[in-house]
Amino acid sequence: MQSSLREDYLEAIQVFSEKNRHAPTIADLGTILGKGSPEVEADINELVARGEVAIAADNEVTLTARGRTISASVLKKHETLQCFLLEMLGMDALAASSEACTLEHTVSDETIDLLGEYLKKPRRVGRDIPRRGCEGPGCPSSCSPYSLLDFNEGDEVVVRCILGQSCAKRLLDLGVVPGEQVKIRRKLGNQSLVLLVKGCDVALSPEIAAAVSVERSL
Repeated sequence: MQSSLREDYLEAIQVFSEKNRHAPTIADLGTILGKGSPEVEADINELVARGEVAIAADNEVTLTARGRTISASVLKKHETLQCFLLEMLGMDALAASSEACTLEHTVSDETIDLLGEYLKKPRRVGRDIPRRGCEGPGCPSSCSPYSLLDFNEGDEVVVRCILGQSCAKRLLDLGVVPGEQVKIRRKLGNQSLVLLVKGCDVALSPEIAAAVSVERSL
């Protein structure tokens, strides 16, 4: 099995498990990866032999500790690349995710670390955007004093307003709109975030995340 396909399986298992709170079956993986059950079953047996997955009694495919380590590395690459392509190069969300799926298998850990550091550097995302949330007389009345950066993985928050016109359109296109409830799926080491928005993962740099005023969901 090619390493890229192996990584796709491990990534798919982790993402499915996080979204659905249970591991995928062979049929689920076939649907995700566009493969027939016999082919998926053969591939999974190979991953079992490598010690990266296990098949439970209910036919669900789970990651071993080794598999989780690999999938976490692949997800970090995917999310960092998607964030860079989306926000720095202006690609739309679907194109950025698709391109990240291709690049994640060949890019080095060192490159990802450098991209992460680059995304972490302060940049202007619009006029008069505070680094964390919005406070003072210039803050719209509907805004919260807290931004996405003030919350933790697993927190569910409601978007109150978006600060700065330069990033508003991009966020609106992604479904991050005032009144929308979102969940913080993951916080990367460079403070970039992965949100769950309407069932889809959206990666945001720390600068863009700082422009999203939110409050905790009741």
